Amino acid sequence: MLQHRLLSPRAAVLHAAAAAMLAYSCAAMSETVIGIANLGPHPSIAQTIEGFKEEMAKRGYVEGKNASYVYSDANFTQALMPQMFTQISSRSPDLILTITTSVSQTALSAVVNRKTPMVFAMVTDPVKAGLVPNWQQGGTRFTGASDMQDFDAALAFGKKLFPKATSFGTLYNPGEVNDVVTTQKLEEAAKRAGLKFVPVSVDAVGDIPQRAQLLRGVGFAYVTGSNLVQSAIPAVAAAAKQLKFPILSSETEFVKSGMAAANYAVSLKSIGTNAAVLADRVLKGTPTSQLPAARPGPDDYVVTINKAKFKELGLAIPASFDNCACFVE
Repeated sequence: MLQHRLLSPRAAVLHAAAAAMLAYSCAAMSETVIGIANLGPHPSIAQTIEGFKEEMAKRGYVEGKNASYVYSDANFTQALMPQMFTQISSRSPDLILTITTSVSQTALSAVVNRKTPMVFAMVTDPVKAGLVPNWQQGGTRFTGASDMQDFDAALAFGKKLFPKATSFGTLYNPGEVNDVVTTQKLEEAAKRAGLKFVPVSVDAVGDIPQRAQLLRGVGFAYVTGSNLVQSAIPAVAAAAKQLKFPILSSETEFVKSGMAAANYAVSLKSIGTNAAVLADRVLKGTPTSQLPAARPGPDDYVVTINKAKFKELGLAIPASFDNCACFVE
């Protein structure tokens, strides 16, 4: 017959401590660590991160319970990116989310452990950026969610909202892959839409007030997801107000804040959601090479129109939008 030996008080305490340490160790072992490498703090990027975390939680990765995030950003400084990745890599993450093209490209060399899978977000053309070989398959280290806009649909919306417009312009950074790709696609879409296109290159934020003068006379300006232009939207909005042309933005918050007249764009939050869907599959064992990059679908687009901005510019909102549940004052 087996007998249970009673433990002394001291032995009982040591036994309890050992059990607690074992339980903590097991919990730590089961925790999924996800790194987030970000270009810099920005409201637009914050939406993508929010969408990513929310979808990951829905898929069972609950922050503070069985998942943790290691966040670091480069404060919009290219030279700080290697340091950012060193900080994230020190935590041995199970996966790294890289946000924007420049961050994702840097990750290829800065993340030394080639076994660490990575998922990108807010990358317009991952093929031209060298992250994946084509749109039909992922890369050996990367898959992710593109923010590639349907520019034909965006310009069709612009023509409908600004029916008197015969031209439009955009500001872009010639040193950014995303911007160059976007501008090329806008030029192609402009020809199909029958609109004159005025692209204006900008090398630095300080150049915007002067360079924006070249957009004088356009029917509207289309502000893309350019990191440089997005970070200087107040300067763009000031120039647009002076020259009296409306801004059609690829970002919603600028419309809500009154800096842009309207937007027809991919929801930045949905980009994060799309990235999380892929991250979940990677964490469950699917190689990134077997997961093609995701492109936005019809349900990923949002429309917002600022009535006050139209009034300020002396523009009328076409009657076809009367029943649009998309207005802000």
